[in-house]
Amino acid sequence: MKSHLLCLALACGFAASARADPESDRIAAERGAANTRLAGQERECQTRFIVAACLDAARREHRATMTRLRQQQLQIDEARRREAAAARRKAIAERSEAQRQRAADAPPDVPPEAPQVRVRRVPEPAPLPRPAASGPSAADRAAAERRKEEQFEARRRAAQAHREEVERRTAARAAQGKVAAPLPTASGASAAR
Repeated sequence: MKSHLLCLALACGFAASARADPESDRIAAERGAANTRLAGQERECQTRFIVAACLDAARREHRATMTRLRQQQLQIDEARRREAAAARRKAIAERSEAQRQRAADAPPDVPPEAPQVRVRRVPEPAPLPRPAASGPSAADRAAAERRKEEQFEARRRAAQAHREEVERRTAARAAQGKVAAPLPTASGASAAR
């Protein structure tokens, strides 16, 4: 674990030194010092009788230091991003101004050259011959309509016959004195509804 912390401290130091910012270098140095301090405190805690409380206190202090340093680094990074964004906006504004200036300086009577485009003519296909009878005739449509009406009437008559049969059976049962039993009453928790 100690070697991992040392490697982490070195990696943070190398990553921070890659940036040419003295404030970031200071934060990286403080991180390295905090990691080294934590490793020393952990070694010292191992020699004590109550190890867990000592380690917790050391880690809590390390976490607070790292949080403070992370906040400082975030502020530096945000300021760097703002500066870069402002520089990009300025460069864009300068480019667009230069383009406007070139457009204003260009002679107005010379139209911009249009690109030469070659168009290859493709012969149109010959029209397909149309069939003599395109679609059903009026007589065919009328016959189809009559068939649909006859089918509808047949279904309506069948439904009416079924309704009458159901009513006849119901009346026959009622005449025999057969009465359907009522549904059972609900019991328990469902009865409270």
